[in-house]
This record gives sequence, C-alpha cells and structure tokens, in this order.
Amino acid sequence: MISIAANMDEYDIAQEIRLERQLHKGSFLLLEGQDDLKRFAKFLDRTCSTVNCFGRKNLVGAILILYDEGFPGALGLGDADFDRITNSLLVHEGIIYSEGHDFDLDWACESVLSRYLSEVAHADKCELLGGTPGITTFLFNSVRPISVLRYLNVHQGLGYKLSRIRHHVVAPDTIVDINILVDHVSTGAFGSPAQKLSLTNLILAHAKREFDSYQLTNGHDFLTMLGVALQEKLGDREIPQTWGSEIELHFRLAYSEDDFVASSLFLAIIAWQDENVPYVVLKPSLIARRPTL
Repeated sequence: MISIAANMDEYDIAQEIRLERQLHKGSFLLLEGQDDLKRFAKFLDRTCSTVNCFGRKNLVGAILILYDEGFPGALGLGDADFDRITNSLLVHEGIIYSEGHDFDLDWACESVLSRYLSEVAHADKCELLGGTPGITTFLFNSVRPISVLRYLNVHQGLGYKLSRIRHHVVAPDTIVDINILVDHVSTGAFGSPAQKLSLTNLILAHAKREFDSYQLTNGHDFLTMLGVALQEKLGDREIPQTWGSEIELHFRLAYSEDDFVASSLFLAIIAWQDENVPYVVLKPSLIARRPTL
C-alpha cells in the first residue's frame, strides 16, 4: 500500500495546519517525524498541537509558507544535519535547530550517556576508555569514516545508498574499517575496482579534515556504534539489546526534564514564546524553571 504521507509536501502540511486553526487556537509545533513527536511529547503544553512533517524539507518549507502569509503561532524544530559544516543553515525566526547534527545526538549528551552507561556497561571497561568523555571521543573516532562518507554523499551528490549500513559488519574491533565500509556500500553500478579505490581515497582525504564531530556525526551512527561497543568493548550485552533503534529509544526515555532545561533548545523555545505571546509550546512546570535575569 502506498503511504499518503510519502506524497505529502510542504504545501500539504501548511494547508493541514490552516484547516486545524479553524478549531485549534493554540500553538503548532512542527517536527520532522514520528520519533520526534515521541521525543518532545513529555515537555509540551496541552494547548500545543504537534505536526508530523514527514521530513525536514517539508518542515522548513511549511514554516516559510506560513510565516510569509503571517500565520501566527507556528514553530518548527529541525535537525541541523550538515548545514553548519557547509555554512548553508537557513536562519529563520520560526525554526530552531538541534545543537549538534540532530536531536538524537543532542539527546546523547554527557549526563544521559553517563547514566545509561552506569546501567548497562562495565565500570572497569568504561574507565579504561577515560569515562564518559573518553567514550564519547572514542565513539566519534570509531564512526568517523561513516560520518565522512555520509557528508560526502550529501555534499558532493555521490549517489550511494547509505540507509542500510550495518555497523557491526564494517567495524571489526569496534573501529570502522574504511576498506570494509567501501566494499559494503559499493553495490551495483558502484562496484568496479576503480570506483572503490576512488571512494576510498576520497574518504581518507576528507577524514584528515578538522570537522566538529558534533556537527559531522549523526545520532543514529553514534548510538548504533555505542550498541556495538556494549557487546564487548564496554560490556557484554546481547545483540538484540544493542540494536541502534533500541539504544535510541532508551536515550529518548532517559533524557529528563533536567537535561532539557539545561539545553540551549529550552532557552530558544522560551525566547520564541516571549516573542509570540500568547502562544505556548512548553508545559507550565518547565516554563517556571526558566532562568532569571
């Protein structure tokens, strides 16, 4: 069955919100997908209506349409993706972006990662890697070839299908092997030896660049590699317990109100509310925790 959502665009999203405005007088929070609706639900006021935009393009486009026509009370929360690296991030009063590459990575902040490791990892193995800060650096370095490949695929339009990279296959000893990675993704028309060599050299060259890891690496890769590490490097978890989707779910659950209030996202939403009275996004108990000047 063909999903209707797959065919929706920014005009459909904007029209959906216009129609809902006939009954709903509160704010609208536009989000990229279902996981973000789950992520933010516990922080939101009951008068705030959430909108699944089925992708960042639709979210940004719908916000631009609504603001151009003076529609009040709509706010979008979107992933920055690679746009800070490429200096192409669209700055707009109606859009707040993730601090890092995406919200999955933001949710893997040091406080949450530390609490999670204390529950599922071995303390001695964690200490060998330098505790939570050392493990964060280790994971960024481990997954760097995948992060660089994703960046190149977007920035240079290489055309590789990277949605099904299997991290445990390309990361022997919990370190991504570039040669295995290239073989893993070089299917079909990309499978010639010359193309594989060209891609390998391209990844190696860009891997030497000084990227901000928090902007380069997406949360899925970071947390999936954490799962791989928990099988042996950091613990002895069973494979089904370490799937990337499971780790992401656990981090959404573990991310607390204290973590949220400590984030720049919280302050940015508060600032938007101040500029868009009477529209409210956050629940009263959180608003009460805003810092005093």
